[in-house]
Amino acid sequence: MAATLGPKATSERFGSLVLLDDAVRLLRRASPAALACHPIGSLPLAFSLVAAWNMAVDPHTTAAAWARGAIVPVLMLAWMNCWRAVYAAKLWEELCGSPIVRWTPVRITRLAAIECWFGTAKLIVLPLAALVQFPLAETVAVYRYLPILATQTDLGPRQMVTRARELAARNRAQGWAILPILLFLQVVVDVNLAIVLAGLPQVVRILTGYESAFSRSGIYFVSNPFFLVLVLVVSWMSFDPFVQAVYTVRYFRAESVETGQDLRTGLRRLRAPALAAAALALLAALPAHLRAEVSPQALRASIEEAVQAPEYDWRLPPPAASGTPWILRLTDRMVSAGRGVGRAIGRAVDRFFRWLDEKLRGLLPTAPPGGAPATDLHWIMYVMIGIALAAVAGVAWQKRRAPRIEKAPGATSQPVRLDAVDLPPDLLQEETWTMLAERSLSEQNYRFALRAFYLAGLAWLGRLGVLTIYSGKTNQEYQAELARRMRAVPQASGLFASNVAAFECAWYGEHQVTTEDVENFCERTRGLKNLLQNGTGAAV
Repeated sequence: MAATLGPKATSERFGSLVLLDDAVRLLRRASPAALACHPIGSLPLAFSLVAAWNMAVDPHTTAAAWARGAIVPVLMLAWMNCWRAVYAAKLWEELCGSPIVRWTPVRITRLAAIECWFGTAKLIVLPLAALVQFPLAETVAVYRYLPILATQTDLGPRQMVTRARELAARNRAQGWAILPILLFLQVVVDVNLAIVLAGLPQVVRILTGYESAFSRSGIYFVSNPFFLVLVLVVSWMSFDPFVQAVYTVRYFRAESVETGQDLRTGLRRLRAPALAAAALALLAALPAHLRAEVSPQALRASIEEAVQAPEYDWRLPPPAASGTPWILRLTDRMVSAGRGVGRAIGRAVDRFFRWLDEKLRGLLPTAPPGGAPATDLHWIMYVMIGIALAAVAGVAWQKRRAPRIEKAPGATSQPVRLDAVDLPPDLLQEETWTMLAERSLSEQNYRFALRAFYLAGLAWLGRLGVLTIYSGKTNQEYQAELARRMRAVPQASGLFASNVAAFECAWYGEHQVTTEDVENFCERTRGLKNLLQNGTGAAV
């Protein structure tokens, strides 16, 4: 690793890919206790972010409840920053080869205060740096170095920022080079994780036969915004430890240029006096006939033979050129010709713009510097302004003339098929669903009729405000929502649960639907409407 090379090689010779490789090896060498520090901090933050998202998308969350719930992610963010600093300190100790940090109550309190301050500032500074772009690489490095400085030194916040900026300013090219690589790897992790999570419910259903709400939701499981939030949170938890390891190795290299820490670490690992003494004692204890005795002539011949090996060919002078191959000469000529054509095109474009500038200067009168215009605008400028205004007026007239096509409520561009996999209840109005159900009854397709009556009931409950219709919701979620909102009318929950069970047995099961099943379903729907009208005072 970097600990075996000098300071100059540490900062300049190693490239970005070697830096990433060293970070991977550092993670492999790290102890389980060190690797567990990051999940201890990130798991509570992930759960709090998921809970906060659920509260944010719930339309019934009050402002007071949201204010109380928003405190938890803030506290968990400070918790995560502190544990990430501990994780960085453990990686630093692994690089140095010996424990350095001594955790005392004063150091822990100081670490918590510093991380709370810098963690809050990072939420503002990093987006601004990403917007400006120029200081992005250095800003990211500074906020990755600060957790290490917070655990290793006793500097104040201002001195820590100054020190982090000094180290981040070294080898700026490498700082910019690793950003796109890390971004690409993050995208790869996101895509792979999304594929796994999207296919997991279907794989479970195929292997076990268990039909869950996730497997029944189909494409809506992936299109749900919560799925995107889940993928981003889990991928961040999986990839952020590697990112911190990369910047820890980079910090170690940058600081070793001044302190020689990599050399001390290499010497510390080579020092083993007890082992060396034992090896010498064992060698001395060997019998004389087991010790290899080599004459100077044989040793010199062996060295000469080893020097002539192929791996030492770099010491020999390069062979004299016997002539350049024709393919190389042809390639060089093609490259030279291409460069000549490019230069000719550039000169032609430059001459054209100079000619255009001379013509315009001849047409337009000039005025002395700082003085008023010599005359009014030239007639060509008036013509160009007139053409532009005519074009704008023509576009506006065409838009005003274009007829507006307004769709009737509940209308769709294509006919609705009741055998479709996904039919959201709010696709049509209740009357249209009922009309489709009656048409299916006339065709004696009772299974389609039962589905249309069920969707009509959901559309009516959504229009009444009892249910919040959403394409990603399952039947059990609708049932739980109605039971929660209609606690004052418990009979309504029972009727709706019976309808849900009848629909799932007919649509997802093998139950043969009869006319009696449809009549019982409609009877329960009428009873549910009567109860809700009397309980809420709403009109159908």
